[in-house]
Amino acid sequence: MSYLLGNMMNQMEADPEKVKFAEVQFDAMNTTFNTMLRTCQSKCIPDEYGEAELNKGETVCVDRCVKKFFKANLAMGRYVQAKGFVPANMRQYDRFTR
Repeated sequence: MSYLLGNMMNQMEADPEKVKFAEVQFDAMNTTFNTMLRTCQSKCIPDEYGEAELNKGETVCVDRCVKKFFKANLAMGRYVQAKGFVPANMRQYDRFTR
């Protein structure tokens, strides 16, 4: 990416606390994605398969599984926001919102 921005990247300074917060967010999303991937794969795709492509049943199963994960994630996000667990209400996140 630095080759697209040239010297601009060298002049920019990143706040270490914000970088750490972004790393935590990335790790959380990465964990969620990997959990979803493993769960849906083990549920929908047999260990022994003879074709390179998914069949229709496997594809539908994976689609539904992923949809359920996203719906659950959205529901949890709404619940957490409704209960006030947002960075603005949590003092430990003050340093990341500046």
